[in-house]
Amino acid sequence: MKKIFAILIITLASSQAFSEHTWHSSKIKRIYPLANGSFIITFANPSSHCSRSDNYHYISTDAGGVTQEGINSMLSVVLSAAAMGKVVNAYFDKDSNICSINRLHTEF
Repeated sequence: MKKIFAILIITLASSQAFSEHTWHSSKIKRIYPLANGSFIITFANPSSHCSRSDNYHYISTDAGGVTQEGINSMLSVVLSAAAMGKVVNAYFDKDSNICSINRLHTEF
C-alpha cells in the first residue's frame, strides 16, 4: 500500500514534467485581447516549436498556473516591448494546442 501511495504522489508531483516547454525570442507582431481577460500574441518571427499554423500563443488562466494578475503583468510587458520594438522572450508549452505562455521577459 505504501508503495502505491508513493507512486501516486510522485506521479502527481511530476505531472508538469510531461509537458515540454521551450523559450522563444522575437519581436511582437500582433496583440489580440480576448473578452475573458486573456490575450493572444503572434511573433514577427514564428516559433518552429508551436504547432499552430496561425502563430497564436495564448496567455490565459487556463494553462501554466497563470493568474489574472500574471496576465495583466505580462500584457504590460508585451505592450511596452511592442511599442518600443523590443524582443520578447517567452516560455511556452510546445505540446499544448494553444502554445500557452506562462512567463516572459524583455530587456530594455
